[in-house]
Amino acid sequence: MRARTTKRAWIGIGIAVIAASASAQDTDPLLAARSSDPLELARVVDRLGDDAIVARIASEEQGADVRLAAVRAAPAMHAPERALEALAAVAAGRDPDLAPAAAHAMLDIARALDPQALDAREVLREELAPARAAIAAIVDDESARGDIRRAAGISVEILTSLGVS
Repeated sequence: MRARTTKRAWIGIGIAVIAASASAQDTDPLLAARSSDPLELARVVDRLGDDAIVARIASEEQGADVRLAAVRAAPAMHAPERALEALAAVAAGRDPDLAPAAAHAMLDIARALDPQALDAREVLREELAPARAAIAAIVDDESARGDIRRAAGISVEILTSLGVS
């Protein structure tokens, strides 16, 4: 009788370990990089790719924690300007955590944009026009938080200085 109980206990433990392992594998890699350490985020962005980061930012089906991690990782993308439009959409929203984080990431990206780097990535300035328009809409939105509007205003100025209209 004791052998059966022991065997059942081991089977139960095995099932629990397998379930925990499957659950850990289902965790988004961005969540595994819980900290906002730029080096850690850059490693995850390298592994996932820019498209995956932008998709997570834009997807409303993603959990808020995954989207927030993607927003924080956006400046570490290889071509972070690709995230500007998605970040503007999130910054224009009303989520008290996501919107300011998106505005901050948007501003970080705009400040880091360099004409030579854009040219090296073969980014035409007109490709950034939709992002600039989305960001400018935040500046004009009087219902948006002041800090978000300021970040958007600075971002628009930077994009304009780079020749984006």
